[in-house]
Amino acid sequence: MLDRILSSLKEKATPELMSRLGLDATQANGSVMAAADSVKEVVVGDNGFGMDDALSLFSNATNSSGADGMMGKIGEVLMGKLTGSVGLDAGKAGGVSAMLMPMVMDLVSKYVGGDAKNLQGLIGGGGIADAAKGMLGNLFK
Repeated sequence: MLDRILSSLKEKATPELMSRLGLDATQANGSVMAAADSVKEVVVGDNGFGMDDALSLFSNATNSSGADGMMGKIGEVLMGKLTGSVGLDAGKAGGVSAMLMPMVMDLVSKYVGGDAKNLQGLIGGGGIADAAKGMLGNLFK
């Protein structure tokens, strides 16, 4: 399942980033990886977010305030990676972020659906950090 999610993200996002935003293949691939790394960094990080925030974020329901905070933090981290590691200017990075974040959230949410059992199945047991490492570490290699 994890490989299919990552493959779907790459297949969908890379051509759109190139055609709609004018990125070259290296920038598009780097942007996809930056999005994946940003999600992993925030979900795994010790930043005050919990499993309930992740479940809310990876569901089709309206986000909780914690999930909104998690999403905002992911966006901040992604912008830094896009302008730093990928080398995009701030304007282009904003467009890339606006395109990629909904794709990433949608793909993971389709599998998790806000269900703790599905999230645990995807990420494994343990605390939020261990769980997120399992899910996102494997998902975004």
